[in-house]
Amino acid sequence: MKTALLAIISFLVLPLSLAAQGGLSVLEIMNDGRPRYEAERLVIVQDPALDTLVSRHILYNASKEGVDGWRIQIYRGGHRTASDDANRVRARFMGDYPDISTYLTFDRPNWFKVKVGDYRTREEAAIVFFDIQKRYPEAYLIRDVIAFKSPVK
Repeated sequence: MKTALLAIISFLVLPLSLAAQGGLSVLEIMNDGRPRYEAERLVIVQDPALDTLVSRHILYNASKEGVDGWRIQIYRGGHRTASDDANRVRARFMGDYPDISTYLTFDRPNWFKVKVGDYRTREEAAIVFFDIQKRYPEAYLIRDVIAFKSPVK
């Protein structure tokens, strides 16, 4: 019994330790995409434990399917026709703001929510929020995990 438990634990922990050891160092991250002559000019002197922390951070963020950010919630309903109402609000919003992404979610026990936008900061979301609030007065800002948009290089 102890041997089986030890084997299971080692199979679960071993991939994490290998991923942490094979992770990117800060130097590799900083030099990513640079030509060799530029990469050789960057020298970082640091504790090796810092590379382990950076690797753990990267693994944690990779498991989240997005990054922490802000969205605008324009509808929340929990009544019998909430699903239909949420779909109507979402369709109307998509007609009013075709450039802004929309998300229809269901949170237990019975909340249908329509969230819009993917904003990294509250300030970025607030700029759009005040315009949206004119047409959707019940809208408010919420923290959420948003879709990751890679910066243009």
